[in-house]
Amino acid sequence: MKALPLSCLVFCLVFSAAAQAADASEKIFELEILQGAPPAKPRVLRVEKDDSVRIRVMSEVAGEIHLHGYRLEMKLAPGTPRELAFKARATGRYRVEWHPAGEAASKGDPHGPPLAFLEVHPK
Repeated sequence: MKALPLSCLVFCLVFSAAAQAADASEKIFELEILQGAPPAKPRVLRVEKDDSVRIRVMSEVAGEIHLHGYRLEMKLAPGTPRELAFKARATGRYRVEWHPAGEAASKGDPHGPPLAFLEVHPK
């Protein structure tokens, strides 16, 4: 008799975990910085609120990536892939900016050109 309530409990736990996994969505984006400059036309990375987001970046030169609104940043070394991983908690449109290191950093806009825009839409 004890086996029936235990198997029912196990079924409920497994079903609950599967339902949560189906609700959680992960979006993965790959960006590349060639010759120290972002592309002429920035990409738009579209996700929904509460999605798990991974932005993988590769650069030929050293610099930093900033995700405004989320206050995330990471340093990049030449030829070394890096990744920003976070949950899309706030809806809106946010700049993903590239800031080159060294001499290139003193040229142009101090905020850096947009590498991409992150758009977080409501579910």
